[in-house]
Amino acid sequence: MAEHTVWNTLRVSPPGPLLDPLAGLFMELGAEGTWEDGADLVAYFPPALRPDEVELALTAWLGHLEACGVAVFTPRCVWEEQGEGDWITAWKAHFAPIPVGRLMVLPEWEDDARGLIPLKIRPGRGFGTGGHDTTATCLRRIQAFLEHHPHPAAVRVLDVGTGSGILAIAAHKLGAGHVTGFDNDPDAVENAHDNAALNGADIHLSTATLDGVRGQYDLVLANLLAHVIVELMPELARVLAPGGRLILSGILNEQGDRIDQALAKHGLKAVNYESRGMWLTIDAAPA
Repeated sequence: MAEHTVWNTLRVSPPGPLLDPLAGLFMELGAEGTWEDGADLVAYFPPALRPDEVELALTAWLGHLEACGVAVFTPRCVWEEQGEGDWITAWKAHFAPIPVGRLMVLPEWEDDARGLIPLKIRPGRGFGTGGHDTTATCLRRIQAFLEHHPHPAAVRVLDVGTGSGILAIAAHKLGAGHVTGFDNDPDAVENAHDNAALNGADIHLSTATLDGVRGQYDLVLANLLAHVIVELMPELARVLAPGGRLILSGILNEQGDRIDQALAKHGLKAVNYESRGMWLTIDAAPA
């Protein structure tokens, strides 16, 4: 985390389905971190980022979503300056250990995994600390796949849009022998590298896009957004090995039919649905 005397904190109250995507937007704009505080999303920005620039980008982003048919909101942005010490204390208070199946997702300053497999995360520019419904469900689906695979050490995993690296690191910790993750955001990849080192995870991470990936993988992970998944479906189908499993998340419950149609168009089919809150996770396989 960068050191600043004063942080600019932004508080907005988006509808539930937009909390996760909005956190991702703020990270892309340069936020050092975000958290959910009740119905609010709080982001903290270094002082070099002007509030008016952030609000302009937010307005443009909402306009794009609305043009795509997504229900948006009129944001009321509340800005506040906070000192370094007070901010760090408040920030850390929102990252508690989270048990997910056999894993305990821990912020880097916590050590008690309570007998579970520790997965330490340094909250940073890459989204994914285990607290969001989509991340937690993906972690459970990864665990289920590897537990039922006869040779998990031979499984090749690809994490598309790795963010913090949490899913890729989890796959490694749960026994996958060959794990690759990539993201088109260099800052997210840097955060993922930090987290991999924190966990002693021997995984391959890079800044890349899916069309540049070669080879096929037994387990492909894509915790993105529905419209991005639909756009990437031809490439997702290409990199999925025969008999492999594709885990898709970041999908609103009402968007499931759209994903099913895209899967069918590219020779895939859904084999499991798991809904948590407003979000749907789909396991898919070759038809």
